[in-house]
Amino acid sequence: MDADIEADFFNPRIDELPLHYIQDWYFAAYDPKGVAKSTWGYLLPRILEILAVKEDVSSVALEVSLNRFETGNRNNWTSDEWRILDKFQRQFLKREIESKTENYLDDTICMFRLAGWPLEDLLEQVLSTTDIILAQRFWNDWCNGVVPGREAVWITAFWDYPDKTTVFDFYISKALYTRMESLAFADDAEPEISTKALAVAGVIEASATCHR
Repeated sequence: MDADIEADFFNPRIDELPLHYIQDWYFAAYDPKGVAKSTWGYLLPRILEILAVKEDVSSVALEVSLNRFETGNRNNWTSDEWRILDKFQRQFLKREIESKTENYLDDTICMFRLAGWPLEDLLEQVLSTTDIILAQRFWNDWCNGVVPGREAVWITAFWDYPDKTTVFDFYISKALYTRMESLAFADDAEPEISTKALAVAGVIEASATCHR
């Protein structure tokens, strides 16, 4: 860490800890086994606050924001602490699904998974979203601004195996394809939504074909 920041790091109140202090802490080396719970528990409220206002806690990637301690393991927290953490995870993921953000949805899912949240539960939260919102989110991630013919499923490089395979299979699943295809040809679907859903279905079909 920067020597001056390191010397002053624990002096400010936690709710006033400067963003560049946090970012410098993330930039520095740390024990691969993770940081102590006491340190992580102290910093975590400020880290969650930074993420909530759509700032970057790390210059590396969103995906590594919560993985210096097994944040998503409920056994590491009291019932009240876990209630807050679980609520944050669900609200944050919901916001990312429903919003057009700079981050890919896959990046957010990966962030929570690397922090210890069960992958099955994260994917179930995605599936519980309406077809229209999913079509818009995946179109934005896979098709928006892409050269025609180069559309593709986005998978972040930060996934570990076998989770990477599980997530990719989820994206190219028959169930997700069917939902997008049905929306694309629904009589009451708006033209813009139909076009996006059809494009997403096309990406799923093409990716599934190449994966076989």
